[in-house]
Amino acid sequence: MSIVKIQKVRNLGAFINYGMQEHKTNEELVTSYECSIETIERDFKSVLVDYNEKNNSNKNMSARMIIQSFDSDDILTPEQVHQYGIEFADNYLKGNHQYTVITHTETDNLHNHIIFNDIDFNNLKMFDSKRANSLDRLRLENDKISEKYGLSIIEAGRKGRKKYLAFNEYVARSKKESFKGKLEEIIDKNISKSNSFDEFLSLMQKEGYEHKQGKYLSFQNPKSEKFMRTKTMGFNYLESSIKYRIENKGYSPIKTSIMNRQWIDKSQAKFKNNKGLQRWATKQNINYLNELSSKLYKLNVSLSELDEIEATKEALIDSFEKQLLGIDNEIFRLKKMKGCFQTYKQSHPLIVAYKKAENKMAFKQEHYHEFKQYDVAKRDMNYLKKNYDITDEAELHYKLSLLTKERNLLYGSLGKEKGVEIDRQEQQRQQQQRKKENER
Repeated sequence: MSIVKIQKVRNLGAFINYGMQEHKTNEELVTSYECSIETIERDFKSVLVDYNEKNNSNKNMSARMIIQSFDSDDILTPEQVHQYGIEFADNYLKGNHQYTVITHTETDNLHNHIIFNDIDFNNLKMFDSKRANSLDRLRLENDKISEKYGLSIIEAGRKGRKKYLAFNEYVARSKKESFKGKLEEIIDKNISKSNSFDEFLSLMQKEGYEHKQGKYLSFQNPKSEKFMRTKTMGFNYLESSIKYRIENKGYSPIKTSIMNRQWIDKSQAKFKNNKGLQRWATKQNINYLNELSSKLYKLNVSLSELDEIEATKEALIDSFEKQLLGIDNEIFRLKKMKGCFQTYKQSHPLIVAYKKAENKMAFKQEHYHEFKQYDVAKRDMNYLKKNYDITDEAELHYKLSLLTKERNLLYGSLGKEKGVEIDRQEQQRQQQQRKKENER
């Protein structure tokens, strides 16, 4: 999948210098349209002069930057990412704005920086910064690229949130054929068989599911050979949640929705000219109505009461999910800082030699990687001191153990909180029903 965001560029020259650093990109991953990367400020200003003359104004030069970032799980090459960026820029800017695409490769997530002139050089008009163009159409054009090349696309989630879900994944899930659905079943099965996380990973591998561990746990689809993050399946499948479920076999993960099915809106464009898809959607909606009727009968509630229960449950789960992800992110960040005190201490001879060197610039270039490790260690130590008052490795390990306990307590309490909330709702519903009967 890819995500996009747009922002103003305050200092074009400074950003170009930043974007063109050798460790971030190379000249083969830089493409410009109606301008040159070497003379981009002069090229943009030339259009500005024409704009000011036509409109009798005195505007300063302005530019914007789109960041288009790709998921590492998609396993794309820098060349592919660069080509997708050019295609996206052509489609979004419609050939009316000067732009340059710079692809950065220094992080796990390959990403494009697309810098463009605010002024339409064909019509000498300013870029339309209204939400419909700068957000909605921006995402739409990016989704088209994702759909064209088999990446995940954005679909509206509950309460207006955005989640990534390919439409063919939605269809496959309803037929219980998707990789994501199968992966959930395999994970659940192997959790019940395992006595440790290492044993769990070993069982997954025996069934053909290779794994990667980073900020999020990922498993490889044996057919496509692409990796999928377990985070996309919900917080019950985060690495920390899996570890907890292995150690607490009596724990039953909460379902995120009372209804198993969802109503399908057939007014969408993709259904209009596809009779087979229309028939499938009609069948799914009939199944949804059957399930809805069954739920109303079993729970003895009205449709509005069922909606209220569902909304309350979603709010409860959303709150827990945010807290869990917050703790997980904090643990991941602190784990990356382990060893910084030792690295900093070991760098002492390097700093002494640097101070004695006659040509300090040459010495620093020769020992670039050692200096980079030193700088990262120093930055991490300052962060730990400022935010946690941690001054050595033992204190860092202790803080991580406290966070892990906090995370386990929170996740373990979810079932209890759910039970309390459902009991409270049931009692409230019964009281209202008795009140109605008494009024009769």
